Order: sequence, then C-alpha cells, then structure tokens
Amino acid sequence: MINKVGIIGTGAVGGMICSFLYKEYSDSFYVVGNSQRTERNKKGIKVNNKVLHPKTINSEGKKNILDLVIICVKNYDLESVLKDLLTVVDNHTIILPLLNGVTATDRIKKAFPGNRVLYGIVMRTDAARRQYEVTFSVSGEIQLGYAQNEEYAQEIVEIRDYLIQAGLPAKIYRDMLRMLWRKWMINIGSNQVSVITGAKFKYFGMFKEIEVLLRASMGEILNIAQVRNIHLTEEDLEDVVNILIHYPPEKKTSMLQDIEARRRTEIDSFAGTVREYGKKYNVKTPVNDVLYYGIKAKEKVYLMEKQEEAEREGQ
Repeated sequence: MINKVGIIGTGAVGGMICSFLYKEYSDSFYVVGNSQRTERNKKGIKVNNKVLHPKTINSEGKKNILDLVIICVKNYDLESVLKDLLTVVDNHTIILPLLNGVTATDRIKKAFPGNRVLYGIVMRTDAARRQYEVTFSVSGEIQLGYAQNEEYAQEIVEIRDYLIQAGLPAKIYRDMLRMLWRKWMINIGSNQVSVITGAKFKYFGMFKEIEVLLRASMGEILNIAQVRNIHLTEEDLEDVVNILIHYPPEKKTSMLQDIEARRRTEIDSFAGTVREYGKKYNVKTPVNDVLYYGIKAKEKVYLMEKQEEAEREGQ
C-alpha cells in the first residue's frame, strides 16, 4: 500500500511535484537528501511564490523506510543520490525515476536489484527553476509503468491513483519503453537544437534550418530504436516535429535555460548516449556527434569562465 512517500530532487520538475504532494499528503510526504540538501530544504522550497516546508529525511541518519521514492534529479547526479536511498529503501520500496534520457531505470535496477523500479517521464509541463525558485503554470502528465503493461500491476495503479488524488495528472501506458524513447527523441531534437541556435520555440516553425536540424537529430534516434526493437515510427517523428513547431512560442527548453544560467547540462545523457548506442548497434550518428561536441565545448567554456570569475571575486 502506498502511504509513506519521499522525493529526491526539488528542482523544476521535482519542486512542481513536491507542491502537489505536500499539499495533499503533508503528514506522510518527505523530501529526502544528504545533510547539506536537508539543511537547505529546511529553509523552505519556493514554488509559484509560496514557500513550502515539507518534512525532511536526512539520508545520512537512521533508517526511515518509505513505500515509494520518486527521483527527480539530473542524470549526472543520479549515481551520487543513489547513496541517499540506502536509508529509506528496503525490498518492498518502489522506486519511480522521472529523469530525462533512457538509462535511469536500468542504472537504478543495477544498484537495487531486489526492488521494483518503474519507468517514468513527465510530459508537457512548463516547470522552470531560476536560482532557488520553481515556477509552473502547467503540471503536465506523469507517465509511468513497467516496460510493458498489458495488465496493470496493482502497485502501479496505486501510484497512479496516489498522484491523481494530489491533483497530478498521471497515466499508465502499455508500452512505456516506447513512451520513454519518444520523449528522449523530443529532448534530442528540441533541447540540443535550441542550444545550438539559441532559439525559443517560436522560431522552431519559423526557420526551415531549425526544422532540418530537428529531423536529422531525431532521425538518428529512430534508426537506433528500430535496431533495439523499440516501437518508434516515422509517424512518431512527424508528430514530434509538429508538436515542437506549435509549442508555446515564448517558452525555452530546459537545456537552453541551463546554458543561459551557466549550469551543467545533460548533454551526456542526450547526444552522449546517442553516440554510445550508435557505436554499440553500428548505427551512424553524425548529427548527434556534432551536437555533442558543440554543446560540450560551450559548456566547458562557460563553466571555466564561471570558476575564474568566482576565484577573482574571492581574492
């Protein structure tokens, strides 16, 4: 039975989810983190101009077992936060990662082979983080399940209903692998192309050059998916292109927001993973090769400049 629930990561998506679960389940909902994160969260989590004070669990303290853990961190932080699970997870705990990319569930399963680890994504939210404040107007839809869900397992239904009761739209998809890869294809196109071009969504349908980049980068995902027997199709690609060129025009992708804020990006989980799979399955990925090196170089430059500025200010 899903009762005691914790979340790890209160950035854009995590903060948005936290606001719903805290409001509905304040007595049995927790934010989990190490001592540093827990201390910061005690000051409150600001979401849509409201400061929330959910209960916290210090993962470096004594055991405090949860029924469900929702993980909402960046891919590059996943390995470090897996340590935070050690004091809140036993074999009955269900783990729901809501990360970008397609590798999180497998990585968590490797670390916790005795646990039920779901596939999950968040679609169509406009949640964003600036400094320590999260804002959103659309919560989107949480999609979840095992890889295949011809019959819905009881625990997945319980989690779906738990989220819906809190006001979060949630849906179980029969082929969650397909949905996971479909979102990854969206991220490969929209996030990376927006960084290279600096474009808000309003320019995606305005300039043919952007649409060419979208199709070329996402086409490589389609080629890999076909080798992997993931059920993506040309129709999916066309549908995604149509979604992107009609997205709210003033919105920016999360990766472009990271670049502009000079934060680390998830390029390794996007083009980096495409390149890795391309080599593994003998699929050529020239477009994502270029996107990877271009964005990785840009990231390294501004992170070094940011470090140099901090050092000068500290002198």
